[in-house]
Amino acid sequence: MAFLYLISTILGVSVQNITKKMFTQKNGGKGVYFFGLMTSFAAMMFFVVTSSGFEWDSGLILYAVLFAVSYAAATVFGVAAVAYGSLSITSLIVSYSLMIPTVYGLVVLKDPVSVGLFPGIALLLISLFLVNHKDSSSPVNAKWIVCVCLAFAGNGLCSLFQKLQQVEFNGGFKNEFMILSLAIVVILLGITVFATEKKDVKTTFKSGWYIALAFGVANGAVNLFVMILSNIMPVSLMFPLISAGGIIITYLISKFIYKENLTKKQFIGFLIGVASVIFLNI
Repeated sequence: MAFLYLISTILGVSVQNITKKMFTQKNGGKGVYFFGLMTSFAAMMFFVVTSSGFEWDSGLILYAVLFAVSYAAATVFGVAAVAYGSLSITSLIVSYSLMIPTVYGLVVLKDPVSVGLFPGIALLLISLFLVNHKDSSSPVNAKWIVCVCLAFAGNGLCSLFQKLQQVEFNGGFKNEFMILSLAIVVILLGITVFATEKKDVKTTFKSGWYIALAFGVANGAVNLFVMILSNIMPVSLMFPLISAGGIIITYLISKFIYKENLTKKQFIGFLIGVASVIFLNI
């Protein structure tokens, strides 16, 4: 059963990456806030449907707000980054965001240093140098750099605030936390869409509602399956398999379906990056 959940989680991570590319291609990079709005609503409804009940604690509000802002940034700028740059490299760099909760755990929570931390960091730095190498004739897009950095920060802070909430409440209020957080995201992005993308909403909805639905359901499923897997298999094994598996599948699809070709140095950097993710999760 654990194997089935693991494969489903890896596929869910891959679906999230692929649907970002699908949406940007259909809409020319426009409507990223509306995409975030639709995906957040779909993810929220996933948790509403799968929840067996709802309990309340006012202490959830602060963590939910912090998580919501981070989640909105990770979703919106993650889509924008894919519009401006490579799907495979974007997904790889965003996966490095696990360093944020890792560093917090080491410095603040005094977590023990894992055997793979320092090799992982060294490989990460080498990978970042190589994957950002381009021929002088095709320089790296500055907009991509900004968006991927913001998506990196948002994704890492999501994991951090989720971890802090679980520590504070002893592993409780998982569904309640996600429902409240995603509801806040829906409100924030709804206001942003009304202010900036109101004219394009009808077109964006027609061309991308089913893509956003797939992303939202995949996002909800990944969060749910990770919570289940964390109770039935070692975390040190689970996260490397999920991270590396999702990155590899996304790379294969970006290469053979979307025809994204990496330079030799970028490809070597990509492989080193996969190894880095595995080490950092050990």
